[in-house]
Amino acid sequence: MPPSPAPAPPPPASGLLSREALGFWFLGLGALGLVRAWMRAARHGGFATDTVSLLWLVGSAVLVVVGAVRIWRALRSARR
Repeated sequence: MPPSPAPAPPPPASGLLSREALGFWFLGLGALGLVRAWMRAARHGGFATDTVSLLWLVGSAVLVVVGAVRIWRALRSARR
C-alpha cells in the first residue's frame, strides 16, 4: 500500500490578532499589573510603596513595553 500524501500546510494567519496574540497577551497582563501595583501602592492614601509594589510596577511596565513593541513591529511588517 503506497503512503498517503502529506496534508497541505495551513494558510498563514492573516489578522493582526491571530498573528500577534502573544503581544496582546503581554500588553493585557502588563496593564492589569499596572492597575494592581497602583492599587497596592495607594491603598492607604497617598503613594507609599514597598519593595514588592515596586517590583510589581517595574515588571508590569516591562510587560507593557514588550507587548507594545511586538504589536508595533507586527503592524510595521504588515504594511510592507
